[in-house]
Amino acid sequence: MDFSDINGTNHGSAVDQVADHLQDVWAASGTFWNRHWAVIHDACHGDHFILAATLGFLLPFFAFWIVSLPFMCVDAFGFPAWVIKHKVQPNEKVTIPRILDAARVALINLLTSIPFLLIWHQLELLLPLDYGRTLPTMQRALVDLVACVLIQEIGFYYTHRLLHHPLLYKHIHKKHHEWTAPISISALYTHPIEHILSTLIPASLGPLVMGSHIAVKALWYTISMSTTCIVHSGYHLPFLPPPELHDFHHLKFTNNFGVLGILDYLHGTNKLFVQSKYYQRFRVTFSLTPVLTMYPDDELMEEIKKSK
Repeated sequence: MDFSDINGTNHGSAVDQVADHLQDVWAASGTFWNRHWAVIHDACHGDHFILAATLGFLLPFFAFWIVSLPFMCVDAFGFPAWVIKHKVQPNEKVTIPRILDAARVALINLLTSIPFLLIWHQLELLLPLDYGRTLPTMQRALVDLVACVLIQEIGFYYTHRLLHHPLLYKHIHKKHHEWTAPISISALYTHPIEHILSTLIPASLGPLVMGSHIAVKALWYTISMSTTCIVHSGYHLPFLPPPELHDFHHLKFTNNFGVLGILDYLHGTNKLFVQSKYYQRFRVTFSLTPVLTMYPDDELMEEIKKSK
């Protein structure tokens, strides 16, 4: 097989070939993205505060509602029916007043983010965060995003376990666990202290540590917020991140404290999970067939029949 590129350089591996192809795509589209980024940068006059406020707050703010609202409608009205079939805990129902209460708490926490981000911005000014008019290379953006994911896993796992300490759980984290069958909007149904300690700080550390470009930081915040809403949704839909890992945590409380499951594996806090049907279903699917059909749970099916 010939791995030579147009210049005749032999890369010697399929990985190099794929990396070069992605870089070519990035370079080809680089003008497009840089042109549009320049418009945004100039509209903000290159001001660090305006860029941080616009991209660091507004993008994840709208991402939360854009992702959560469709799930809220499904939970409230039971439509469309094909989505309901993908519910992870199908025997659990939710009322409209409870959905609205969760939305109220989520909005309060989003507004609580504003003073935190103002303080965090001052911290970022002390470090070399990139506010430049030129976007970073694809490789740098990917490295930063991977680092953000890993740093969030560490930060979230340990702060989350801390919040399960009896002295803190009763006063802070118990609020979030009122949802044993979470819905998307309940991702931010937390005590404000938990929102800052376990949501905002772990997500914000990555760009700070890496000195990321503000556009990469905004992209990371948006990905993180969107993913959080999806894994709290209670629906395992095709092509989307599977919710079973975190859904199982809400169901059992003692397993799955992390985002990725890496630290749960290392600390042995996933033993119940890996023995459950939830673990078999914990994978991205590409079929409209519900995971409950692909990996049936006889005990759950019996509970569903009794509830009808």
